[in-house]
Amino acid sequence: MNLKKIYSISFIIPAIAIFFIALIPTLKYGWPLSWDIIYHVQYAKIYTQYGFVLTDPLLNAPYGQNINYPPIFHFLIAGLGTLLKIDYFQIARFMQPFLAMFIVLSTSYVANKFYGKIAGISTGFLIISSYLISRIILPLPENLALIFLPLAVYFYYKSLEEGVLKYALIAGFIFILTLLTHLVAPEVLLLVVTLFTILTLILNRDISVLKNYGVFLSFSLILLITGLIALLLLKPDLFSSITHQGLALVSSGIRLNYNQPMGALAYIKNIGVLVLIFAVIGGIFALKKIERKHIFIFIWILAMFLLSNAYWFGINTVTYRVLIYLLIPLSILGGFGLSQVYYKLKYYNIFSSRPFRSLFLISIFALSTFLGVLTVEDPEIAIFGSTTKFGYIQISPPGDSEIDMAKWFDENGNKSRSVLVSNIYAGYFLATESEMPIHFKFENFNNSTPKSVFEKEKIGYIVYDKRLTFTSENKTIDMKLAYSLFGPLYYFNKDIHTHINEIIPDYAKVVYENDDFIICQVEY
Repeated sequence: MNLKKIYSISFIIPAIAIFFIALIPTLKYGWPLSWDIIYHVQYAKIYTQYGFVLTDPLLNAPYGQNINYPPIFHFLIAGLGTLLKIDYFQIARFMQPFLAMFIVLSTSYVANKFYGKIAGISTGFLIISSYLISRIILPLPENLALIFLPLAVYFYYKSLEEGVLKYALIAGFIFILTLLTHLVAPEVLLLVVTLFTILTLILNRDISVLKNYGVFLSFSLILLITGLIALLLLKPDLFSSITHQGLALVSSGIRLNYNQPMGALAYIKNIGVLVLIFAVIGGIFALKKIERKHIFIFIWILAMFLLSNAYWFGINTVTYRVLIYLLIPLSILGGFGLSQVYYKLKYYNIFSSRPFRSLFLISIFALSTFLGVLTVEDPEIAIFGSTTKFGYIQISPPGDSEIDMAKWFDENGNKSRSVLVSNIYAGYFLATESEMPIHFKFENFNNSTPKSVFEKEKIGYIVYDKRLTFTSENKTIDMKLAYSLFGPLYYFNKDIHTHINEIIPDYAKVVYENDDFIICQVEY
């Protein structure tokens, strides 16, 4: 392959770099990064066992819990795990470098199409320099959707600029993929596409651009209607379930009841200094010579910035989780800025030689790679915890005691009876690893609850996390509920091991104990 051909595909180089960077934590840690992967693997196992369903029977037993996620990511884990006969958690773990690689490749490709080869490769390396690569290497449905998002934006932009409807059709097809992968990503994509349409209407003063928007949306609607008709004919029960629960699932999946804003310094830390510096430089060059593509990128960035601060408008949001959507257009603008610095250096005699300018680029790429390696070498990226008013507790990776507890249930548990767990995170892991049903209403049961209530709810076990204690002057046993980001935790004011007989009902007995957990069996 000659140098000209290599240069033409140079935008793939940062994708290869992030693949090997993401391999570092993948090989270093035996567990996939993130806590969320526990319930995603749980859903994948449910689909493997029951087919495509909308309710997880193992969570919130005996009623089940709605699966508030589109299925593609879980199908992918289930399909690969079944085909390769590999544990689903290990499938998720080794998806990490591939997800990161394709996100960077997708964004670099779009930057290459917008601003040229140098901008394409620069964009990819700027993403690597960002601390947010600690998020894009996580095995999550959102990261699968992020592969599709920049491609859909680009093809829709191309359809507007060239007036060719087939590109809107391609964008619409990619939109369907995001819809089937994640709940937030398609909303972000629809917002950007809508803003691009409005901007084109203003710039062109021609309503014919609405045809592009119509094609983009109608293709999605046609596929949706076709899919529903097929379900009606082939699986009427599933069709009925979707039509009755579909809107409720979507609304519950995207609704937040809390805010997590972020200050200016946190913005800089997470997005990255290099990205911001070259995005500012790119913005300055773009403003000096306004082109339509610059305006589109500015609108994209502004929309994502406002979305990350949606709480200004009374909309609950977790700013950190939205920053990745801002990083994509910022990196594209930053890639443009870095490419412009490279080109402009040739007008200064001292910097004009091509070897010097190439050395400048390589230095920025090397620095970006170094920053990326520093990010993934930080042991904190592999540890996830939850903080309540009573303190911090690690929730992922699962500790030896959690694994030991799940093993005990797998070998000894009666799977026709559910488990009450004071630690909801351990409960999710228990359901995933041992297929034990988990009852969510721990606060409704105590040592004075009649045995008949346990029997009616089919509760066979109570699990206490011995770490969940708080200090109190109260001389009697007291339990307190503490809310965390993903669910409630239940704390006791006394040492649980010492006072276990005062905590559990008379008709329950301790059947197993390890360093962190006590398993009690309800006898009836």
